[in-house]
Amino acid sequence: MRILAHGDTDGVCAAAIAKSQFPDADVWFTRPVRLLRYLQEIEPGTTVMIFDIAINETEKDEIFARMRELARADEVIYVDHHPLPADTLKKDIPATQLAHEVGISSSELTFRLLIQDPRSDLDRVALWGAIADYCEQTDFVQEKLNKYDRRTIYMEAGLLSQALGEARGDYDYKRQVVEALARGIPPSDIPELPERALRATKREWGVYEYVKNHVVLEGNIAVIYNLPHGSLGKAALYAMGITGAAVGMCTRQENDEVDISMRKRANAKVDLNILLRRITARLGGSGGGHEGAAGATIPAHMLDTFLEIVKREVAPISRLSPTA
Repeated sequence: MRILAHGDTDGVCAAAIAKSQFPDADVWFTRPVRLLRYLQEIEPGTTVMIFDIAINETEKDEIFARMRELARADEVIYVDHHPLPADTLKKDIPATQLAHEVGISSSELTFRLLIQDPRSDLDRVALWGAIADYCEQTDFVQEKLNKYDRRTIYMEAGLLSQALGEARGDYDYKRQVVEALARGIPPSDIPELPERALRATKREWGVYEYVKNHVVLEGNIAVIYNLPHGSLGKAALYAMGITGAAVGMCTRQENDEVDISMRKRANAKVDLNILLRRITARLGGSGGGHEGAAGATIPAHMLDTFLEIVKREVAPISRLSPTA
């Protein structure tokens, strides 16, 4: 039995909810650009659960073919909240069990799919994942928040989110967190987690200062090139907020690839998910996410081309003043 999950807080919480029901399942962390590779490594006859991993548009046909092959031999469960690739319907996903809805966290969807007892305290885990992914405006979350003190739930969500950001590539530690959450242990009681969260928060203020000193305006886009450390998404958010640009963008190059994260203002008339999916498909990369927060991976030599295309697409959006 294999769990494939995104390594952010929503993915970790969804994996923990599943792990509570299937304690013998192995947990692997991956992301859309590597989903096909991981699926190909799984032997048919293995139960596969996929949480919070969008379908990579450029490999959609191959991913669906592999999922179909695995589903013929055993269960394939797919839970996600990212927009589907263009011209794709839910019925096209060859999973034996499916939960997909944009605007609802994967943690909430997983709880509703797998937990039969609505009074289960694992609803806390769903809340932490939803809050960390900015998906707390659903009826489920608002109802469940009445069961707890909101300040405590939000504090635990903040600790968990910050600590997992600090443990970006430390998958062994993330598996420990999954195990602890699955057993009902809150983040504040998980070994090392509060200390990791505090370190991450202190470093985050350092990232904020770095962004203030290095942000570059490219048309209507505030860009941080090759962030040396820290969260690309948060740096993109800071760049947007500090400059008043409609869109913030942050990059980091690793070997021959560039990872990109983008954020937009609520009133900016652009869908970053659609934009990045379309652009990266032309440049030999992959991308997508949500309307207001998305990411991409492209070949390093295509970065200038990528930026020029994005600048043209975002150009009609008026830039706000930093004090607006």
